[in-house]
Amino acid sequence: MKLHEKLLALWKKLRKDDLVAILCGLFIVAVAIGNAVSGAAGRQAGVADSEVPAGALTLTGTAMGRNADITVQIAATNDHIYQIKILEDEETEGIGSKAILSLPRIIYDAQSLKVDAVSGATLSSDGIKAAIFNALKSGGLDPANFGGSIIKVEQIAAQVETHSGVTVLHAADWAEKYPEIYESWNMTRESDEIVDYLVQYPMLPTLYEPYGFSFCYGSARGHYYDVVDIEETGRPHALANCWTCKTPDFTNMVNEEGVEAYQYAWTDVQQHIVEGISCYNCHANTPGQITVTHTYWIDALGDDFNSVDAANMSCGQCHNEYYFDPVTKETKIAHNSIESMDPSTMLAFFNDGSNFSDGKVFADYTNPRTGVQQIKVQHPEFETYLGEGSQHRATYTCADCHMPTATKDNGMTYRSHNLISPLDNPELIENECSKCHVDLVTEVHETQERIEARTYSIGYELEFLTEQLATAVEGGAVSETRLNEVRSLARDAQFYWDFVFVENSEGAHNPKLTDALLDKAEELTNKAINLLRADS
Repeated sequence: MKLHEKLLALWKKLRKDDLVAILCGLFIVAVAIGNAVSGAAGRQAGVADSEVPAGALTLTGTAMGRNADITVQIAATNDHIYQIKILEDEETEGIGSKAILSLPRIIYDAQSLKVDAVSGATLSSDGIKAAIFNALKSGGLDPANFGGSIIKVEQIAAQVETHSGVTVLHAADWAEKYPEIYESWNMTRESDEIVDYLVQYPMLPTLYEPYGFSFCYGSARGHYYDVVDIEETGRPHALANCWTCKTPDFTNMVNEEGVEAYQYAWTDVQQHIVEGISCYNCHANTPGQITVTHTYWIDALGDDFNSVDAANMSCGQCHNEYYFDPVTKETKIAHNSIESMDPSTMLAFFNDGSNFSDGKVFADYTNPRTGVQQIKVQHPEFETYLGEGSQHRATYTCADCHMPTATKDNGMTYRSHNLISPLDNPELIENECSKCHVDLVTEVHETQERIEARTYSIGYELEFLTEQLATAVEGGAVSETRLNEVRSLARDAQFYWDFVFVENSEGAHNPKLTDALLDKAEELTNKAINLLRADS
């Protein structure tokens, strides 16, 4: 019997149920093959490998998605993207996967990263776009040619005009014309609680010895109290530079008289101070126009000034890690671009004496018992929120989260100037945050509790290191070479720890960066402790 005759005979002997099972099985296999082909097509877009021009670069980039890093591979030149392939992701099936399967084609067809996020998959969409952005940048290609921006930009801030003869118009001067905004600004007085950090964090007197923060360190209150708090603090203020970021009156004084104003006596300037942070700081007497009034902040962003939204620039000019120049005493920033505001790059800047006119590595104070030249970090919310690893920097600004939109009696809207936590804004959480977060409040609190626990733990390790180093210095048995090695490690470790400790979101602004900094602090601390133990 021929083969086709044998098969026909076998087919006739099959029962009806057997035939149904076989057909169902074939259907399932066909669907699986179809899904595999569709999935592969969705995860990539562009021309075939053989059609990629010889001059195109093949580049890889990674960025944080909703659940974990998303890795993409692209083939591109400076004016065209030929391929987009998503190599790795852990996005949720049916949610983030929607962006994985559709966004590569959307970006490729538009030849632009400036496309809308896939509905219901905002964080995954942002991760894909950021990964492509990073891939382009890794090959020296300009992401701006494809509308690329890792930071939300809707409005560009103006820059203050110096030596213009302007005098400050204070908040009360605008009260009649903008009563609702004025009243919301006044509501910052409701944030009046002060936490004594020296009680809450017992390791601080040791870590900050003998700096002013080692004997007086209270949490900041609302902007309404800026002047009162600095006048009543137990920390001494010799020079006027301590008024930086506290009042528009001193900001304008610097703009009109020059950086020499930073060297004025603190008490001489005090008599000219009217109020804390208010309208001039962010608007320079021009309502509705956001203006950066701190010239050191204009320098700090350099050519990237227009790559950051005006709202972020406005808040960032005070919420940053600044320092006082050792010679001129003027306020300065340890970066001059978005890329160089990375904490490790900033630390390298402080550690390079050639960056300072006195030729020495920068130090805010020197611990008298250990000899460690310490850096006291300030409040780097800008560098943290817009830093590498941030999930929301391309989507939201400081104002989007902290200045709720309010409605006047006539139906017109305005930005409330009573700065609040987004966790205290149910409308924002329901209308925006819930698109990606099932329970944002719980999620943030869990992150903050975890970061707080790590901060405490590593803070005590740093305290232990400080005491062990002080004992070694006093004992005289450890060589100066080894002591200097430990001092260097201790300095860097405390910088990374302090960068986290003084950032006001307790890790919520950028958990990935925060954990990375604590990892570095812990690693360096343990390395220093082990070096001392090896010599004991």
